[in-house]
Amino acid sequence: MASSANNAIISKLRGLKTRRALVISAGGIRSGIQVLYMGYTGDDWEVFSTAYLPWPQKVGDLIIRLNETEEPVALSDIGWLDYKVTMLILDAAKAALVNAHKSVGKPHYAALNKPTLWKGPTGENLQQSNWNLLVGDELYLANSLGIPVMTEFLRHNMLAGGPGVLPTFPGSMIVAKKTEGVGLFLNIGTVARMTIIDKKAGKLLMEADTGPGTVLIDKCALEAECPGGIDRDGQLTARGYPNAECLETLAGDNWLSKAAPKQASPEIFTHLLNHPCLKVLSSIDRMATITALTAISAYEFYRREYKGAQQPEALWVSGGGGNNLALLDYLRASFDPIPVRSVEELDIPPDMKVPLTLGLTVDAFIRGKTIPWETGVHPKIKPLGRWTAP
Repeated sequence: MASSANNAIISKLRGLKTRRALVISAGGIRSGIQVLYMGYTGDDWEVFSTAYLPWPQKVGDLIIRLNETEEPVALSDIGWLDYKVTMLILDAAKAALVNAHKSVGKPHYAALNKPTLWKGPTGENLQQSNWNLLVGDELYLANSLGIPVMTEFLRHNMLAGGPGVLPTFPGSMIVAKKTEGVGLFLNIGTVARMTIIDKKAGKLLMEADTGPGTVLIDKCALEAECPGGIDRDGQLTARGYPNAECLETLAGDNWLSKAAPKQASPEIFTHLLNHPCLKVLSSIDRMATITALTAISAYEFYRREYKGAQQPEALWVSGGGGNNLALLDYLRASFDPIPVRSVEELDIPPDMKVPLTLGLTVDAFIRGKTIPWETGVHPKIKPLGRWTAP
């Protein structure tokens, strides 16, 4: 029955020459809610409007507690969080629609990446399978907007035998068509994630987390009493000097040296802040060293893992970390002679590459393209996610 309903939704959408979609990504622990209102015609896309809604403090604190600590949380708090997140998602979606020109019209569907409260192995030995706990009511969103909603992308990847990764291919391949030769992308959220695509061969060569993104930088900024707890443009960091010996020690961390494929959660890097070599540094030199670590760990991953003969045209940077000018300087020094450029030059909102590639992937799926479950072991799991009709 559910399969028939899914097929009916896809069939109706596939019959449209152009489609309009709301792409809502609230999956990041600290990223808040990102919304893109987009139009698709084949592989071409147009961003009509964007919206961003940060998590209110109580919501953000609860999400972080559930993701990063073992502190008990009352069931009533989880119920409140589910309700509150649902309302916030709807508010963010409506904001994107209000920001769009009236001539654009109503969206045909929505793609929703819901917040994950917990993700990890389950079973008696905690190694049998992966699962996740989510918040946000997609049925309420579908009924409120009057459009079908596709969601639970991570869970479907788990059902396919994967670790629970957000599907961004062939979306990443479509984006790479705007580049020359080998597309090298680095999205710097709380964790840094690299994507390498051979456009000519039409292949995803590599996609994996490389190390900390902004998670350690933000913690250092908070300790340094930066306004809002964030050195967003890197002005304070630029006044410091990375400690070369400490940087080399931190870069030798076991996880950072691990081969691809690999996936990280922000909390696995926090122990690095307790290393004795950082404790003796001033607050701004500590920030500079940690910021340089994000750049160095990304470069070392690229140097180890990329085996191609052709040098990439550029390192295309996206994510909140792309606003940190000091971090960009460290990336330029590390990746030289490969230039470091913003994905904004590719008509991508710099802070929203992940929801954009998710949206392109969903629309490609609607058009009939096969979505590869690269890490999956159960090929019978075909749907990209789960549809909910209003």
